[in-house]
Amino acid sequence: MGLKTMAYDDTYGRGGLYRSRNGIIAGVCAGFAEHFNLSVFWTRAIMAGAVICTGLWPGVFVYLIAALAMKKDPYVRY
Repeated sequence: MGLKTMAYDDTYGRGGLYRSRNGIIAGVCAGFAEHFNLSVFWTRAIMAGAVICTGLWPGVFVYLIAALAMKKDPYVRY
């Protein structure tokens, strides 16, 4: 019998903001979307629009800071 993993959700007492393990680049947008119960597509679209409108420097800088500051989503083994 092998170990299986399951991502935390609100039923397991997850209270903080975490990077998603199912994200494309670093899981920041997916983590925000999961935490605030939003669509991942629209979260990524808003982030891409912000990067395009404000320029590469502020948008990418904020994303990198968020990726470094947020912990990876914890998982539970059962």
